[in-house]
Amino acid sequence: MKLSDKGFTIKDLDFGTVDAEADRRLAEYFIDTPQVNQALSFRSAHFLGRKGAGKSAIFTQLSRLATERYKESVRVSLMTPDQYAWGAMKDYQEQGLLLEQAHANAWKFTIAVDAAAVLLDVPPERLKENAQKALDRIRKFVINNFGENAPTPTNTVGRLLKGLNAFNLEAFGFGIGFERDKQQQILTPQVIDLLLDATNDVCNDLGVIVAIDRLDDSWDGSDVSKSLMIGLLKATKEINDKYSLTTGKGIHVITFLRSDIYQGLQFDDKDKHRAIEEEIIWNPELLKDMVNARLPKDISVDDIFEEGEMRGGIAPFNYIAKRTFLRPREVIQFLQECQKRSTFDATEISKDTIREAEERYSSWKVEDLKQEYRRLFPGFDDLIESLRQTQNRYDSVDEFLALIEDRAKDLCQEYSSHELMKRLFNASIIGVRLGNAGTARFRCEDADLLLPATGSVYIHQSLHKGLNIRETRS
Repeated sequence: MKLSDKGFTIKDLDFGTVDAEADRRLAEYFIDTPQVNQALSFRSAHFLGRKGAGKSAIFTQLSRLATERYKESVRVSLMTPDQYAWGAMKDYQEQGLLLEQAHANAWKFTIAVDAAAVLLDVPPERLKENAQKALDRIRKFVINNFGENAPTPTNTVGRLLKGLNAFNLEAFGFGIGFERDKQQQILTPQVIDLLLDATNDVCNDLGVIVAIDRLDDSWDGSDVSKSLMIGLLKATKEINDKYSLTTGKGIHVITFLRSDIYQGLQFDDKDKHRAIEEEIIWNPELLKDMVNARLPKDISVDDIFEEGEMRGGIAPFNYIAKRTFLRPREVIQFLQECQKRSTFDATEISKDTIREAEERYSSWKVEDLKQEYRRLFPGFDDLIESLRQTQNRYDSVDEFLALIEDRAKDLCQEYSSHELMKRLFNASIIGVRLGNAGTARFRCEDADLLLPATGSVYIHQSLHKGLNIRETRS
């Protein structure tokens, strides 16, 4: 059914917002991807994706989704550490411990306080006697230390910086005979375990999910930032290993993190985290489902475009999808630009409108990529610009490396041309076609794709207009 059959125009459509946190209708058209099931199964813990891949969409809907699946037997706490919490956490140290382990302890305590606080409104009659006593200890600890207001990561870490002396531990039996003034300014694992054990005693009757998002907001790529992130990942695994149950009971921690940041973190036992990683990857079919959910009843994606195929024999929506890194945010951006350029009485998006919208959209992608990666690699702006006004394909890896060596001489003095090519490949700015067979493949389509030693090299179509890339024929 066409829009005209229902009396709608293109201007009447609501594709939603590109910012999940600001999309008040997201619950109406949220898509249950495989990653959603993993988030609710208590099996995966690190959810990885590029900017705009939908991490925050899952995060914002997690409470609703958990309630739908588990009813009142699972509580969810959504944690978004701001720059103040992040800054305070950076300053936390413990005598005799490596910075990573000190940061892991700080995160474990912050998460423990957050998990404990979300249980305070649980009706005691729902709990067994042992769980009721544990809840009483938790309530006393939280009120003694944070008052009637729910603790936040900022005030928890702020107190933490003052050391153990800053906390009232009478809820756990430390009172008379506890010489506070002789305690060092550190947080002992014993106190963390006391709080987590008490919380877990309650969680034998119900589950708690602590989800943490927007970790890249204060990320600056420094060694301290890396230590903080590694500390969080270690704290997440340690808590889940000890307290999480796949039945939905216990304490489960989930982190939502940019995949490029995660890939750049190096730490011992990272291989042990592989089993709990979950990459958020979309394909054209899922993206089409996402758009369909936002359209009026009985209207599908194909109905909103002019009939016929684009150049190259490709359907209009697939043409748009190929000019994205398969992220929901980009598809919405492209469609909104098409909508903006359509006339007020248009009942379909014409092929000409798509081509016009592509010009501006592609220039956005160039600037968005620079913003996305410059904190991870300060030379990224220059690296992308080295591709400007070049061609879309190269017959071999060696031919592309020669281009980098010629167009990015300064960067090649600091990094090898192969390292620069790898950075472009990991960002899906370039893809490869092996043995002159099939189509070019990009990492945004397959997170396991590795840069081969041979094959032809292609620049992603999303950047052609923005970088004035000229197309060549095989």
